[in-house]
Amino acid sequence: MAFWIGILRAVEFSPNSNDLNIMKKVAEKLQVANQKVSMISERDFIEGEITGDAYFSMARSESALRLLDEKERQGAAVFNSANGVRNCSRPVITNLMMQNQIPVPQSVILNLADSERDLPPLKYPCWLKRGDSCAQQKADVSFVQNEKEYGEAVEDFKKRRIFSAVLCEHLAGDVVKFYGVAETPFFYWYYPTLDGGHSKFGLEKINGRAQQFCFDVRALKKIADQVAYIADTPVYGGDCIVDASGNFKIIDFNDWPSFSSCVDEAAEAISSFLLKHYSDNGNNKK
Repeated sequence: MAFWIGILRAVEFSPNSNDLNIMKKVAEKLQVANQKVSMISERDFIEGEITGDAYFSMARSESALRLLDEKERQGAAVFNSANGVRNCSRPVITNLMMQNQIPVPQSVILNLADSERDLPPLKYPCWLKRGDSCAQQKADVSFVQNEKEYGEAVEDFKKRRIFSAVLCEHLAGDVVKFYGVAETPFFYWYYPTLDGGHSKFGLEKINGRAQQFCFDVRALKKIADQVAYIADTPVYGGDCIVDASGNFKIIDFNDWPSFSSCVDEAAEAISSFLLKHYSDNGNNKK
């Protein structure tokens, strides 16, 4: 029996989401597998002295990630790793995907403190996205249709002390959200613009109601799993745009999402992955 600690994500890093459900479900699956599990908030993890054999974590604050780094150095298993979470910051994951020929929109990483980069090199419309952290409010991902709107979005970022950003082209087509767990058959996708689709900020509506263009789901899973491997983020979620020809490009990739549309299936896949990798690493405790 191993002692697992589940670390809940601080609310500011996950607005309009219900992260608790997936964490509870994973904990339940681990307990059924005769594992001991304790749940803790991101803040309490940082401030406390709790130590386990393994951690399954949604934490994103740098303080929590540094502590998880230390736990790994001490021999604990951590999923997703702190390094994987950092790799999912927008500038880093954008670079990783471009360097590995992953299909993505044309993108430019910006330092908004550099006055020489005031104007975007992309055609309008395009998207200005916060790069120093995940989106915490709607304005952190801004759809800009002209130079005036771009300037206003940049000034808003600067006022909020946000200087790291990614600018990417706008793609026409269906928005598809997907969830996966690397090295497992689990892969779930849906259209957030159709009835019942969940959305944090409603930005998917800019692309309009999904036309449900045909695309190769197996190819999308293969590419998504490749990104998960590159980023060291086996528990992942993301978004892509599918055009009328069935081609897709990934526009977002995240560490450990809420899996709000598929909690039960995701928890089964995640718990299986955690137990397998814990055991494969020689950490299986009776």
